[in-house]
Amino acid sequence: MFATRRIDDAAEGWPKGGGRQTLLIAVLALTLNLAGNGQVSLWDRDEPRYAGCTREMIAKGEWIFPTFNAEPRFHKPILIYWLMRAGFAIGGDNPFGARLISGLAGTATCLLVLKMGRRMLGPRAGFVSALILTTAPIMVIESKLATTDATLALFLVGSQFCVWELSKLPSKRLAALFWVLMGLATLTKGPVGFAMIACSGFVSWWWGGPTAAWGRLCWKWGIPLFLVVIAPWFIAVGIASEGEFFRFALGRQVADRIVSNLEEHGGFPGYYVVTSFLTFYPWSAMLPMAIYGAWRRRRDNPEFGFLLGWVVGPLILLECVQTKLVHYYLPAIPACALLIGRLMDSVAWDGINVRRVTLGKLGLNLLGGTGIGFFVIFVALAFRLPSPLRLPCIVAAVVVVAGTLLAMFQLQNAATYRAMKTLAGSWTLTILTVFTWLLPAAEPYRLSRIVGEKLATLSASRDAAPVLLSFQEPSMIYTMRRQAYLVRTWPGFYSEVESKGVIATAMLHPKETSEFASRSDHLEIEVQEVVSGFDLNKGKRQTLHLALIRRKPGTKLPDLRLAAGFHPEKTLVK
Repeated sequence: MFATRRIDDAAEGWPKGGGRQTLLIAVLALTLNLAGNGQVSLWDRDEPRYAGCTREMIAKGEWIFPTFNAEPRFHKPILIYWLMRAGFAIGGDNPFGARLISGLAGTATCLLVLKMGRRMLGPRAGFVSALILTTAPIMVIESKLATTDATLALFLVGSQFCVWELSKLPSKRLAALFWVLMGLATLTKGPVGFAMIACSGFVSWWWGGPTAAWGRLCWKWGIPLFLVVIAPWFIAVGIASEGEFFRFALGRQVADRIVSNLEEHGGFPGYYVVTSFLTFYPWSAMLPMAIYGAWRRRRDNPEFGFLLGWVVGPLILLECVQTKLVHYYLPAIPACALLIGRLMDSVAWDGINVRRVTLGKLGLNLLGGTGIGFFVIFVALAFRLPSPLRLPCIVAAVVVVAGTLLAMFQLQNAATYRAMKTLAGSWTLTILTVFTWLLPAAEPYRLSRIVGEKLATLSASRDAAPVLLSFQEPSMIYTMRRQAYLVRTWPGFYSEVESKGVIATAMLHPKETSEFASRSDHLEIEVQEVVSGFDLNKGKRQTLHLALIRRKPGTKLPDLRLAAGFHPEKTLVK
């Protein structure tokens, strides 16, 4: 497989030299990661929480204690909020500014993989690997979200780069960089970074990867350096929160995620294999043959053992955790890209049909079958979505199926480099179609954003406090740009009416209006507007009634705590 016979003529079209390759990957990654970000409002539920925390910290001049909707938010450490403050300063307090740091972090990760691939696998394979990662849907999507995942991936890829380089030669500078990156990863998402690196290292050692790096990490002063990076904020927030941060972060965010499917985010055995195949498509179709080829050669080439550990170690770790979300595996996707880049460069350099590679037929079948599946999904969406969304769905469907079929033809004719260009080009167009055309066209139907804007206007014009009942999406709070009061029980609702005088709210179901009216005769309910749109979290259209609610003059609200059969947990809507 590695003997040179002939090279695909398309190799002449690759940019030569590190500078040109870096420029191309940087431009392509920035284009994909930033395009359309300002045209699409924040996605529930994580994006508004991160952006809202950043906004509130800026407004209060706060650097230690994150809050969302004036309530403490201890779900993640502080670094992402500090970085997003810079994004707000550059791009503004808007979706583009909130997502800017993730876009830059994703771009930096692709460039780091380019450098790592060039040093580990050679100039061509390194460039192909970076191109794969840059156009992988999972990498682009996470780089377009105002969350922690793209930033964490950058720090962990940087840590893996340090480990690889240290396996070749000792370097105090690289050892120090490793510990600093571990500290930054911990300040981004807690101990998960350490856990992933440790699992990767163990599997790599087990499968013949380089082991010298672990003795060259300068543990005696490396761990103190790590503590210097993380200790100031952890001590400060521990004092400011009187220890509540640690009780919540270690108890709910770490322990509960391990033993339970937190917030109903569970999954089946093999969850990450299935979901990553879809989110890493089209490149995932080549992953089985890339992993098999690396496995067979892991004893002869230590880079294969290293990359296999990077792919499989986090997979084992995450499968043992009950809470599962597809983006948890993102830090291992660069290793998948490097393995595939190495394989495809070898196939192209040998000038052979990919079918001759073990599991090559499977790869072609996966490529074609999944591509047709995406085509069917886009066409089905075109028939179900409102008319402004149909044409971009059709365009995306045509681009996907045309690119897939052409790439299959090229692969079967030993034009491997041409096939890589075809797949990269078709998915670049697909991603741009989705994020600069389809999703912006869907904005008029985004229910939570529309309701948040209208509720803010209603509460300001009628001097009414915004109270969220059963429809409490974080993006509504972010859009309103003010604190909203969240209640779900009747005692809580009566308390807000009594204390605020008049409240503005959005009722999730039309029957809720009649339920309010029939429940008592001491409330005035004035429906101002009926709003319909698409609730993304429930996957269906919803209708909301924007209303003003107040106590009727001369009446007294009941104290439900004294009522027979009162249950404090009973919600407003059954």
